[in-house]
Amino acid sequence: MEPRAAGVSAATGAMEPVLGKLAALLADEHGVFKGFRGDAESLRAELQAMHASLRNVSEAEEPDERAKRWMNAVREFSYDVEDGLDEFVLSADDGSANKADEFVEKMRNWSRETIDHRRMGEEISDTISKASNVAEDPRASFLCREMPELVGIDGPAGELTKMLNGGGENASAQQLKVVSIVGPGGLGKTALACHVYGTFGQQFKYRAFVSVSRKPDVVTILRAILSQVGYDQTIPGDAQLLVDKVTNFIQDKRYFIIVDDVWDVQTWDIIKRAFSKSSCGSRIITTTRIHEVAKSCCASYGGRVYELSPLSIVDSERLFLKIVFNSEEQCPSHLKRVSDKILQKCGGLPLAIIAISGLLTADAHEDQWEQVCSSIRHGPGSNPVVERIMRILFLSYIDLTPCLKSCLLYLSIFPEGYAIAKERLIMRWIAEGFILEEHGHTLYESGERCFNELINRNLIQPGDISKFGKVETCRAHAMILDFIISMSKEQNFVTLLGVPGVNPESQNKVRRLSLQDTDSSEIPTDLVICNARSLTIFGHCVKVPSVLEFRHLRILDFEGSMELEDHHLADVDNLFYLKYLRLKNSKITKLPQHIAELQYLESIDISGNKTTIELPSTINRLRQLAHLVVNDEAILPDEIGGIQTLQVLEGINVNSQSTNFVRQLGQLTNLRKLSISFINYYAGDNWKENQEEMVSSICRLGQANLHVLHITINEGADEIFEESWCPAPLSLRELVIEGIVSTVPRWVGSLVNLEKLLILMWEVGQDDVVILGGLPDLRYLCLTALAAGSKEGRLRVTQRHGFPSLSSLQIGGEECGLGLIFEDGSMTKLQNLELEFDAEETNSLTNGDFDFGIEHLSCLTSTRIRCAYDESICPTLEDAMETAINAHPNHPTLVWTK
Repeated sequence: MEPRAAGVSAATGAMEPVLGKLAALLADEHGVFKGFRGDAESLRAELQAMHASLRNVSEAEEPDERAKRWMNAVREFSYDVEDGLDEFVLSADDGSANKADEFVEKMRNWSRETIDHRRMGEEISDTISKASNVAEDPRASFLCREMPELVGIDGPAGELTKMLNGGGENASAQQLKVVSIVGPGGLGKTALACHVYGTFGQQFKYRAFVSVSRKPDVVTILRAILSQVGYDQTIPGDAQLLVDKVTNFIQDKRYFIIVDDVWDVQTWDIIKRAFSKSSCGSRIITTTRIHEVAKSCCASYGGRVYELSPLSIVDSERLFLKIVFNSEEQCPSHLKRVSDKILQKCGGLPLAIIAISGLLTADAHEDQWEQVCSSIRHGPGSNPVVERIMRILFLSYIDLTPCLKSCLLYLSIFPEGYAIAKERLIMRWIAEGFILEEHGHTLYESGERCFNELINRNLIQPGDISKFGKVETCRAHAMILDFIISMSKEQNFVTLLGVPGVNPESQNKVRRLSLQDTDSSEIPTDLVICNARSLTIFGHCVKVPSVLEFRHLRILDFEGSMELEDHHLADVDNLFYLKYLRLKNSKITKLPQHIAELQYLESIDISGNKTTIELPSTINRLRQLAHLVVNDEAILPDEIGGIQTLQVLEGINVNSQSTNFVRQLGQLTNLRKLSISFINYYAGDNWKENQEEMVSSICRLGQANLHVLHITINEGADEIFEESWCPAPLSLRELVIEGIVSTVPRWVGSLVNLEKLLILMWEVGQDDVVILGGLPDLRYLCLTALAAGSKEGRLRVTQRHGFPSLSSLQIGGEECGLGLIFEDGSMTKLQNLELEFDAEETNSLTNGDFDFGIEHLSCLTSTRIRCAYDESICPTLEDAMETAINAHPNHPTLVWTK
C-alpha cells in the first residue's frame, strides 16, 4: 500500500510523497534499492534539504517572480521524480528486464539537479526571511472610502442595531453585549460596521474602532483602544499592563468598540480580557471571515452572530446603476444583457460591484462593456481593479494550511455554478493524497473536517442540506472561483480546457486535466498529458481520450459523457496507480475482468447509469477498495464478502442480487455505511429468502462497525420491518427508512447508539412517541407522515416520553394533518423545530387555533413552518404562530416556507 503519512499539496507538489516512498524503499534491505543504497540515501538527503527551503518559500506572502519560478520548477521536478520512482518499482515488481544501471544514472542526475535547486532555494529563503513580508489589506480603506455609494445597507444596519439594543431597556440590555458580523472578504462587513459606528455609535461617549488583521500586534491594538476612548496618560507597552489599563479605565463607562477583521480565536482571547462584564450598557462589534471565530467572539457575553448576506439582485443593480449612471433608473436596453452578466459574476459582493463599476462609462458601447466583463474572468494582471479584488481574496487564501490550500484550489476542476457533491469531492481529495491520516479518525472524517473548515471560512458556499442539517453539496462563488483558477494556473496545479478566457500554455506538463463542454473536443497536441494525475470530463460532447495516454492517473472521473462506452475501458489495467474511478451517466454496461489489476483502487462510482451494469467477480481481489457506489440495476458478484476493506456500499437493490451475495454481505465487518433498496418490480423467485438473509446480514454488521443504514422500500413492502431483528444492529448511529411504514419498528427502540433517524409513516401515533422517546442518544429526528394525531385525540409529547438528547425535530408532511401538541417539560434539549402540514387539515385538528405548545420547548432557538394555505386561513395561522413565538422566553427565529 502507498504510504499515507506524506501528502501532495499545491505548495510543495509531490515532494512529501517522494520522500515517503524513498524512506519506505530504503527500509526494505532486500528491496529494489539493494546494491545502490548509497545513491538513494544521497538523493533523499538532498531532497529533504530542498523540501525545507520549498516549505519556507511557499509560506511567504509576497514571493517575487524569481521565487515563483523556482517553486514551480521544484514542484514539477518532484512530480517527475515520483513518476520515475513509480515506473522503476513497477518494472521491478512485474519481472521486467533489470533496469538497475539505467535507474542509478537517473538517480544521480536527480541528485545533481536537486543540488542546484537546493542552493537557489536557500538563497531565496534567506532573502525572504530578511524582508518583513507582511501583506497589506486594502479592504477597509477601499470600502470605507466608497461607503456613501453603498446601497442596501439600511436593512442589515437595522437588524444589527436591533441585536445591539437587546430588545429594550431591561436589565439584560445593560449587560455588555457582543455582536459578531461574519461573511466572506468583500461582502461589506467593515462598511456595515463603519455605518453602525457612525449612527448607532453616536449615543456613546467612549468609542473606538480598531483593526486586527492577519498578523496582529496586540499591543498596538490595545494602545489604539485606550487612545480613542480618551485615556490621556502614559500608555504602557506591555500587553498585560495594557489589558489592565483598558479594564480599569472603561469598567464604569458606557462604551462602544468595534474590533474589525479578527482572524483567530487566540488573538480575541487576549483582547477580550480587557472588557469586563459591566452593567453600563456597553456594546462591542467584531467582524471576521470565519464562523468559528465569530462564535467565539460572542460566546462569553451572551451575544449573537450576524451572518451578512450578499446584496439582493435588486440592490446589486441599484448600486451598479448608481455608480455607472449616477442614478438608480433602469439600465439602457443595449447594455442590459452585459450588465446582467457582470452582476451575475459579482454575485452580490459590494466590493466587486463597486470595483467593476468604476471601469465602466455610461456612454460606452456594448463591446467595451463586454471587454470589461471578459477581463473579470482572467484574474490577477488583467486590470488593476480585478487585481485589487483578487488581492483581498488572497488574504483569505494565505491564511490557510497547506492542506486546505490544496483542497480549495482543487475546486477549479469543476465548472462555474456546478453543485459539487461533498462525498465525491472528499473521496477525490483522498485519492490525490491531500488528506493525511489523523489519530482516531478515518481519512474520510479528516476530509470532512477540511470541507467544513472551508465553509467555516466562507471560501465555499454550502448547497443542499440534508434532513439532518449536514451540507451535501457546495459551490464556489464566481469571483472566488476566478481567483482559484488563476492560482491553479499560476502553480500548474490544474489545467482547464473548454473554459472561456482560460487557455493552457503549450508544452506544459499537465498534472490535473479538466475537460469541460467545448466546441473543440480534442485535447491540443502540444499539451504533455502523459504525466497527468487526474482526468475529469464533464458533458456529453467531449471526445474520450485513450487511457493509454494517462499511465500515471490516480483519478478517472466522467460526468455525463455519452461518448464513454465499454471499449474505452479495455486498457484500464494499465492505470496501475488509479485510486478513484467514476463513470456516472455513461453507456458503460460492464467493468472489465482485469480491473483486478488496479491494486491501489479505493473508490468505484457507477451510479446514475440507466442500463444494467455487471461487476466482475474479480473485484474481490481489489485489496484497497473502500467505497463502492452502484445503481439500482447493477448486478454484483457473489464473492462480495472477499472485499474486507469495503467501508461504504451504496445503491444495492437486494431483489436483483443472488441470495449468496446477500448472505456474504454479512461478512463485510469493516462496512460503515450501507444503502440498499427493496424494489418489488425487480423481485425474483428468491425475494423472500433475500429479505430474510438481508435482515440477518444487517444484524451481523450491526454488531461490528455499521454506523449508517439507508433502506428504501416500495409501498406495501414494509413487512421486512415487522420481522424480529435479532440481535438488534446496536452499532447504528444513523438510520433512514424511505418508503411508507405503518409504525416505528419495535426493534428501533433497542438502538441505544442511534443519533439520527428518518422515517416515512402513514401516521405517527402515541406508541411511536414512546419508542422514540426512549432512545438515549437520538439528536436528529425526521418523521414524514400523512397524519400525526386525529380528531379523536391530539398527539401529545410529554415530559415522561423522554427524548433526553433530541436537539432537532422535523415532523409532518405536505398533506399532513398535524394534531401535535408539546406539553410542559417535554423535549428539554430541542433547539430546532420544523413543522410541515396541510393548513386546512390541521385547522380542524387544532380547533382552529393552531396551538402546538411551542412555548413549552424551553431550549428552542429556531422554528420553521412549511405549509400551503388559502387566504381564509392565512391570518389565523400567522397570528397563532407569531403569538406563540413572541410568548416564548427565547424569542426563537421563525421562518415561513411555502
